[in-house]
Amino acid sequence: MSNGTNKYIENDFFRLKIIEERNQTTEKIEVKEEDDWIPILSSDGLGTLKFYKEKKMYSKSIKYFGKEKNKLKYELKDNECSIRLEIENKDFLHFKYRISFHRKVKLSKLIAKYSILLGKDPDFTWVPHLRPNKKNIIPDHVFRSPVIIYKKGKYTISLIPDLNKLKDNRVNETIMDFHLKIDDKEQKPYLFYGYGNYKPTGHILFNHNPKKKMKFKSNLELSFGYFLKVYKDNSVLDILKDINHFLWETYGKPLMRRALDPQILPYDINVQEGLRAIFERHKSWAVFKINGNPCGGVFQNTWMGRRKKKYKYVSPDKIKNHKSENISQIAGQESLWGKIIMHFSNSPFWINIFDKFTRNIPIIKRTAEIWNNAWFLNLRTAYGFRYFGELWQDDDLIDKSKRMVNTLINLPTKIGVFPSVIFPESPNANKISTINGLEAFNYVDDYHLVDTGLTLYWALKIYQDFWKNNEILRLAKDFSDLLFEIQLDNGAIPTYINVDEKNRPIIKDILIDSASSGAILMFLTEYYKISKNEKLIESAEKIAEYLRKEIIPLDKWHDFEPFFSCTHLPFDFYDENTKSHCMNTLCIYWNAAGLFELYRITKDVKFLDLAERVLSILSLFQQVWDMPYISFNTIGGFASQNEDAELSDARQALFVRVYMNFYLETGRKEYMERAIATLRACWTLQLLPEYKNQSPGNIKGITTVDGIDKGCVCENYGHSGHDIRVPGYIMFDWGVGSSITATAYTKKHFGDIFIDFQEKIVWGICGIKIEKYNFKNNKLTIEYQSISGKEYCLIKGRKSPNEGIELILNGKSLGLKKKQILEVGFRYKFP
Repeated sequence: MSNGTNKYIENDFFRLKIIEERNQTTEKIEVKEEDDWIPILSSDGLGTLKFYKEKKMYSKSIKYFGKEKNKLKYELKDNECSIRLEIENKDFLHFKYRISFHRKVKLSKLIAKYSILLGKDPDFTWVPHLRPNKKNIIPDHVFRSPVIIYKKGKYTISLIPDLNKLKDNRVNETIMDFHLKIDDKEQKPYLFYGYGNYKPTGHILFNHNPKKKMKFKSNLELSFGYFLKVYKDNSVLDILKDINHFLWETYGKPLMRRALDPQILPYDINVQEGLRAIFERHKSWAVFKINGNPCGGVFQNTWMGRRKKKYKYVSPDKIKNHKSENISQIAGQESLWGKIIMHFSNSPFWINIFDKFTRNIPIIKRTAEIWNNAWFLNLRTAYGFRYFGELWQDDDLIDKSKRMVNTLINLPTKIGVFPSVIFPESPNANKISTINGLEAFNYVDDYHLVDTGLTLYWALKIYQDFWKNNEILRLAKDFSDLLFEIQLDNGAIPTYINVDEKNRPIIKDILIDSASSGAILMFLTEYYKISKNEKLIESAEKIAEYLRKEIIPLDKWHDFEPFFSCTHLPFDFYDENTKSHCMNTLCIYWNAAGLFELYRITKDVKFLDLAERVLSILSLFQQVWDMPYISFNTIGGFASQNEDAELSDARQALFVRVYMNFYLETGRKEYMERAIATLRACWTLQLLPEYKNQSPGNIKGITTVDGIDKGCVCENYGHSGHDIRVPGYIMFDWGVGSSITATAYTKKHFGDIFIDFQEKIVWGICGIKIEKYNFKNNKLTIEYQSISGKEYCLIKGRKSPNEGIELILNGKSLGLKKKQILEVGFRYKFP
């Protein structure tokens, strides 16, 4: 459709209007409102494609070339370059640029930029990364699920880079930006996407330097694109679900269908090598006694390298000195090493020097300490040990899991809380020391209720799935009684408390208005499944109401990590440029999981809506594609927060079962696909020679990958904002342990092949690629491929027919399988 020199491409409620005037081709995006068209985006009288040379900007007028069905085509050829633009309209606008330079050109930016015409005060925003300062931008290092979202009233705008174009044509770094603050230079809020340099700064933001030029050679062809999706009268939940679905269907799902990558081994082998790393190679396990009872635990940290310092044991008379010396040995900012790391954390050169030095000279302390905190959670690891001990009939592994539970139930308690850190005095000690709590890596006297709640959550999981130890229920009851007493009027649970000399709780103000209550919600709902105490649900519903009113509308996903770990943000931090809070995926996960379980118990759909709203935020932190400029296969992994640069962080293992459980309740296949991709990502950063093709950047330069460090799992990748792995630190509960437990939970509850009779679908989970299946009468035929080296698979089903069903796998009949056998699960040895 055209009107004079104006061209349109439109659908039922929005259109792109292209205006050719005064030697410029400008764009407007408009939304239909009754008989009017309301402009929401504009290129401000200039071409949308803008060329920057330092602070000088110019655009070019491209000419109408033609129209084909739902596409508009424009082109330009001048002395500097040729441009072809194709704009396709589906239920979104897809812009595809091809640019060829006729001579050498130096630019600081080449971007497609739009002014937002709806004002600077949106109701909802989303950015992949914070950019609170003037020079900050959003770099493609954090393009996990890249989208900028702006919602004002009934209208919503979203900008999504075309990742297939980026995969095929990243001739330079690419950047996005979103800026809501209006000043003398910028009269309207704006967003953009295109080519531009960036550099990490601080811990960890990214700056664009306009003085640094991109050099484009003559005859070089650039190809980049983006999507504009516009919504009208949609809720935030519906918008987030639609965008996540678009990203997954466009990028994640095709990769999942194509191959099992990055899984290249049966998970049993990953687990076995991880266990050998803990027990045989790093010897990071201790047995001891508390009150004469056999206990044990995995030590919190170790370090890569052929030579390592021996573990230092701390006796009760030395604990005070050790506590004062701690101040976060490595990850904090006060110790010498901490200062060095923080100062040089963005320099690849110095990171590599530090990494090589510490892997070859054993200077890093290793302390014999056992943690139960949100990151390094021994009880969570114990779940994985117990499952694989039973699966492999390994009595020693079962015994280790029992000892870890014994450690918990024999700790000294006060009014329902117990210490987070345990120090055995020596190998086979009869004495221990403890420290009450943690602020990330820092020892503190206060108790962190998040740590208490999550430790008991996993103890309750062990109780339900493996070992009916009533001491676990005693601890759970004492803790729940404390929670009933201290729950605040607004429904929140305090994050930190202490205990006075009369055994009364002292509530601390630290993070008192945070999202940390989600961890407690997980505990309350899990304990209710056993105790059926209605007070637990009353308390849980108060937390849910607090979240609904005070956390979810603001997406204020605060917990201990942004403020006490390496980012060290001030408590009042807020990004005015994007109207965004810092967000940490740990508490997002706690709240999604807790609200979901509250729905399962109450069947009140409002809790499912809240849970999916939170899960939709978590999904935007997932890597939906394999980033070609990052030196490992990134598909499926997760970030830590929106002001840090990690890729495939160890916390992703915690999210696997949550997505699987959401699938069971909603039937949304996307959730199961995301879960399976995440489980594969859990092992991608394991130090094994077999990963040389999947994760070359992660094992580069590590000479001990087939030696003493074999089987370790790195915490994450790219933490510095560069395409390099983390230096040599390893935390066995956070990487190996978390991945073992994610794998154990999945195998126990879903198997390697999961047959969902309710949804009529068959899922390949561990090393199984389902090629074809057919449900017909009382017969199920499955064709599959299995990963090399896999000798057996566990097969489970749900909602299987009462009369049983004949299973035929790759042409071989397994006979009639009854409902009970399918729902408990059985082992099938491959022919």
